[in-house]
Amino acid sequence: MSWDTNPLYALLHEAIYCQGAASNWSAHRIRQQHFSAEFDALAAAQEGRPVMFTGEMIFPWMFEDFAALRPYKETANILAAKQDWPALYKPELLQENTVPLAAATYLEDMYVDYNLVQETLGQTAGVRQWVTNEYKHSGIRDDGNRILERLLNIVRDGILLE
Repeated sequence: MSWDTNPLYALLHEAIYCQGAASNWSAHRIRQQHFSAEFDALAAAQEGRPVMFTGEMIFPWMFEDFAALRPYKETANILAAKQDWPALYKPELLQENTVPLAAATYLEDMYVDYNLVQETLGQTAGVRQWVTNEYKHSGIRDDGNRILERLLNIVRDGILLE
């Protein structure tokens, strides 16, 4: 993903998961506190160990190292320190949902825990779920038209789910 055209992704990456607490650069903090040796790429390469990658994580140093993100450094730090985030959703309202809803769930999504998805959807009234291993986390980017068409057809009863 290019930071030149997608700085909002970097700014909000952790904030979208916050509720009632600050992220305080959670991914960076946890990596440093608990996994610093495992993610030391230089040491791993020198020792012949596999180099561990961090996936989609956003770190505070990125707002210094990437020129496109530098103008957003102060904003990123403010968002990381913000503590008064509201609840992400209210389970009791999900149980009362009356809007037709279809969801694509990717079995092999390395960033979204399948069981947590099932727990959330299990609390949501009226949801029809398409579980697939045809796509990974980037399904919308890879084949968005097909996925959205399928979800719309599911909501409109054009595709029957088993």
